[in-house]
Amino acid sequence: MNLRHFVIFATWSILVMVATGALLIIFTYGDCFDDAICTRNTNRNFWLIVGTAFVVYWAVAIRLFRRWSR
Repeated sequence: MNLRHFVIFATWSILVMVATGALLIIFTYGDCFDDAICTRNTNRNFWLIVGTAFVVYWAVAIRLFRRWSR
């Protein structure tokens, strides 16, 4: 992996971390005060955001690695 590829991959990683963090703050911030529906929705939002970020991150990373290894 040359420097250009490293910079692209590092930028992609940072972008995903920042976007995931921002989405988590927006959709899971706040106290539910033991409200069952609010807690359930917050947990659902958390896992949906984390799972989607995981899949998207690795799908793009694998595509980049395959493209660079040709």
